[in-house]
Amino acid sequence: MQETGRGWLALVLTAGLASLAGGAGQLAYALVVGLGLGLLHGASDLRLVAPGRRLAFLGCYLATALACLLCWQLAGTAALLLFLLLSAWHFAHEDELFPKRLTSLALGLFIIGGPAVVHEAAVARLLALAMGPAASLALADWLARVLLLGGLLALPVLLLAAWQQRCPRLAVTLLAVVLAPPLVGFALGFYLLHAAPQTGVRQRLLGAPTFKAYLRLTWPILLGAALFTLAGGLVFLLQERTGIRALFAVLAAFAVPHMLVLPRFLDAGVEAAPRSGPQVVER
Repeated sequence: MQETGRGWLALVLTAGLASLAGGAGQLAYALVVGLGLGLLHGASDLRLVAPGRRLAFLGCYLATALACLLCWQLAGTAALLLFLLLSAWHFAHEDELFPKRLTSLALGLFIIGGPAVVHEAAVARLLALAMGPAASLALADWLARVLLLGGLLALPVLLLAAWQQRCPRLAVTLLAVVLAPPLVGFALGFYLLHAAPQTGVRQRLLGAPTFKAYLRLTWPILLGAALFTLAGGLVFLLQERTGIRALFAVLAAFAVPHMLVLPRFLDAGVEAAPRSGPQVVER
């Protein structure tokens, strides 16, 4: 993990406060940490593409994002299933925390399945809301059980790895993901176990010595992402007032092109920064 001690502690403590605050506080935490901080690493996607290919890249990126929103509107169940599968693959494929392939696979399962270990019924309700009004409650229950199984299989593997790496902060993070309400657990796991380490990788790739320098390089994309979030989220929020479907749809609209489009446009000169072991991104 790659967070300063104070930054990590602040995220975990605010996760606890959001858990106690109820539905509105938990959704706010998911928006700020999961969607806000969590997508910072994708803000540098454009800078990893050769200048001559950036226009085509932006076109494909935006087209894929809009297609995701349309798919979520027309076939929410299929959209959610594909999003979860792609996410698990992506988290395992771009793991900066563990050197072993088995542990990386466990991480991919845990980030999406960890919150279901204790909160299976609540996860099922979230999934039903995310799929939309035509959702099958039986399918949502089945999918929650699948996520529960993945989380149960992954948790001991990751706790053992945390013990072997003498990283109590990682162990506490894993337990927090499991114990927190699902929205908080998803956001905390996604950010601390994937997005924060990947933001550190992006800083190294772009030669940004500090997080502020990274923001100076990526702020135009972040501004565009904020406008896209407001426009895209509003469409779903007007249809389903809880905000859950809007959150999932917008998150997928950013994540899917990040996962599928970027690898096809990566500048040949871009090399992955070397893994630096367990870390928790400096702020």
